[in-house]
Amino acid sequence: MKYFVALLAFVAVASAGTVGVPIDNHSIASTVVDLIEGLKEQMPCGFTGLGIPPLAPLRIDHKNIDIDTEAIKAEGTIDHFRLNGLNEFDIDEMKINALTSKVTYKFTFRDVNVDTQYDLKVLLKKYGFTINLIGAGHAKFAIKDMVIWGTLKYSLGVISGNLKLKSLEVRTHLGEVDSEIEGILGDGTINEKMNEYLAEAVELAINENEDLITDTIESIALPVVNNILDDVSIADVIAGGTGGEGGEKEVCIPPEFDW
Repeated sequence: MKYFVALLAFVAVASAGTVGVPIDNHSIASTVVDLIEGLKEQMPCGFTGLGIPPLAPLRIDHKNIDIDTEAIKAEGTIDHFRLNGLNEFDIDEMKINALTSKVTYKFTFRDVNVDTQYDLKVLLKKYGFTINLIGAGHAKFAIKDMVIWGTLKYSLGVISGNLKLKSLEVRTHLGEVDSEIEGILGDGTINEKMNEYLAEAVELAINENEDLITDTIESIALPVVNNILDDVSIADVIAGGTGGEGGEKEVCIPPEFDW
């Protein structure tokens, strides 16, 4: 979420720079695209000034899982979790209208995938029935050609400099889903079928519920982002996003890991 706030701040600062001069929306969009490309290069190192760890890949050595909701109960552990591909995306569209404070965007993520070891007990609770899924082993899960597009509107106080997100539309479409999770209800043919069903279920759930997902993201993200913006100045975000002192950007040298 901090990464999204930082990106929004960059957009607002680029737009604010047009105050008092002729507005060139294409120039603003080009500036933002250059900033995003710079953020992509920095993602393997993270953004220390914003407290954001390396994101390409995002690694978690160990995590205990304990979830209990009306629909699902899950408990267990994941180890050596690695989320790859967050910086492997194309900017298909970036339009910014400084007069209306509106951003139109479209990104394509080529291959976002998870690689981890897991040991989980999952209880699916639905319509009075329960399904126990017990599994452990190596897991890979990949989403390919994921397109994310939409619009957002923001406001920037001329005097206060406060930034607020007014609306956020996020739409998503998945090109392909691959699931290679060992140990779901055992091995062999049953495991292969479970992976096929899981991949198909995820793809259908995303692609056939775009409106629901859009409304859910806006209802959740809008207050969260604005709450963060209340406590963060644009100057602090820009300084934190550069990765260096005095606004000078350091060269990203990704940290080394043994897994």
